[in-house]
Amino acid sequence: MARIVMVHGAFNELWGPNELKARWLPALRDGLWHNDAVVDDADVAVCFYGDLFRRDPEVDDADFEASRAGIAESLSNLGGEDGLAALSQAANAAVFDRTVDMVTTMATNPNLRDQILDRMRAAVGADTRVVIGHSLGSIVAWSALCACPEWAVDTLITLGSPLGVPMVFDGLHPTPVDGTGAWPGSVRRWVNIAAVGDKAAAVSQLAPLFGDVEDRRVDNGHRAHDPEPYLNAAVTGAAVAAALA
Repeated sequence: MARIVMVHGAFNELWGPNELKARWLPALRDGLWHNDAVVDDADVAVCFYGDLFRRDPEVDDADFEASRAGIAESLSNLGGEDGLAALSQAANAAVFDRTVDMVTTMATNPNLRDQILDRMRAAVGADTRVVIGHSLGSIVAWSALCACPEWAVDTLITLGSPLGVPMVFDGLHPTPVDGTGAWPGSVRRWVNIAAVGDKAAAVSQLAPLFGDVEDRRVDNGHRAHDPEPYLNAAVTGAAVAAALA
């Protein structure tokens, strides 16, 4: 099994695990290059779940359409600068529509959480030492590690994570206790990296919410939330290299 498992974020329903690995592996290797470290192709896997959000137009789903209308209205009326509110104000119509579809799928598929966890279980093995979660993937990774404390994962790396955003944090499973989120299972070291200007990681410091998290900052330029500049950053490469050493 792979020593490194990367978990993607939202809006990857039109991709696949091989396509994402082809995009991300060079960026990961560039991050390791800063630290004189290398990985083989077989060392890295992508936990892919985007297809679970891809709609099938041949299936008549009246419940989905009814829920979608209400969710679209709710998101359009959100105020403030948290999470989806910021997206609904700043994103173009296409991105907003995709967000509505994603949230509706999450609201109408009661098996979705278990289906995503099954994908994580298939990707993480006895040899896996590092799990890297980008954006929504950081929530997926954290949730799976909490659910599977028997895993031998040493390091969790979260990139552009919304875990600290109140509307996300308050809805986590397991539920935070007295304002503190659960520690992710077997993980010895958790490195959280947030880019300047990344609105998804509006709460960039996770240590106050989860405990012994190493919060770091990077500058991804005009690609603040993109996974590739997160992966090729020297600080990301350093965390991966240390876990594999």
